[in-house]
Amino acid sequence: MEIRQLEALSAVVTSGSVTAAGRLLGRSQPVVSRQISDLEDELGFVLFERTRPTITLTESGAEFYLEVRGILADLQQLESRVLGMRSGQIRPLRILATVDLARGLLPEALAATDRFSPAFRQKFILEEVVHEVTPRKILEGRADFALINLPIDTEGLRVHWCGQAPCLLAVPAAHVLAARDPIPLEEIQDTDVITLLSRYRMRYHLVNGLVQATMGGMRRHIEVGSQQTALSMVRAGLGIALIDPFSIQGVLLDGVAIRPILSDIQYRIGAVSQKTHELPEEAERLVQGLHRYVRTTFPQFVDTDVNGLQLQPRAADSALSTV
Repeated sequence: MEIRQLEALSAVVTSGSVTAAGRLLGRSQPVVSRQISDLEDELGFVLFERTRPTITLTESGAEFYLEVRGILADLQQLESRVLGMRSGQIRPLRILATVDLARGLLPEALAATDRFSPAFRQKFILEEVVHEVTPRKILEGRADFALINLPIDTEGLRVHWCGQAPCLLAVPAAHVLAARDPIPLEEIQDTDVITLLSRYRMRYHLVNGLVQATMGGMRRHIEVGSQQTALSMVRAGLGIALIDPFSIQGVLLDGVAIRPILSDIQYRIGAVSQKTHELPEEAERLVQGLHRYVRTTFPQFVDTDVNGLQLQPRAADSALSTV
């Protein structure tokens, strides 16, 4: 399988015909046709339904093309990076983060870090992960570091910092529970609840206490893919949701009341990178800046080890202030 064959496939899909693809690539129509035919022979399935005047992808072709698009995009990024290296440009800093942290905590934390350290002006690329950041994505080198929720298998990873803060309860502003502060879990009997999908690692920590409290009385249980969606559900009056304190940072909470709960349900986050790769200086500064922001913004945040055991108070705050 050759890159030129994949380029031919992409050009045919983009332009709608082999002839147009040839013009797009600067190749003759017979050359593009042969490259597509050779690729189909190698794959063992047909890529296109050849019906005039246009050609369309087969089901297998469409599935294969989705994979090809990612490969070609990566190659374009690599080519762009090579050009940057030739011209002496600094390599962009790459960050991985879950959608909830990328849209909640991260913007405010980056802004605070930027204000604290005005010299931080390096280009960085933020990749939002729809579900959860996995060790494989980090070990594949897709980012310099990742801001993640825990627990996670840390084999091969360097944990720069991690810690936890108690979860909160999101209720509709007009709900009777909005008048309670804090809210005892036993008072949410017969209340519809909204939780994260079962594929999330943190689901047990976020849901177990909530579901146990509503056992035998809960009317409805809605599972959603993100905490932002959960907040939208709460705003619409569809139920209450257990929310981590980090994802609601800077988020519009119109129509939603956020209340502490009388329960020890903790949410853990941290910053990790590949153990075999030293972080660039700018990345290290940013990692420490994020840590400083979390520690100063969330009073109930405590540093822990990777197993969730609280660390002894230390003089790290003064050290962070010099970063």
